Amino acid sequence: LKVSCPEEIAFRKGFIDAEQVKVLAEPLKKNAYGQYLLKMIKGD
Repeated sequence: LKVSCPEEIAFRKGFIDAEQVKVLAEPLKKNAYGQYLLKMIKGD
């Protein structure tokens, strides 16, 4: 769990699903934060 990662918190609490995380992470996929979100939903 990263500090202050609202997408991860929302995902783990069930407020958003993996598809919604993917949509949010796509514009950020070139940086470490976006890559972290994409790995999180893949279960890595």
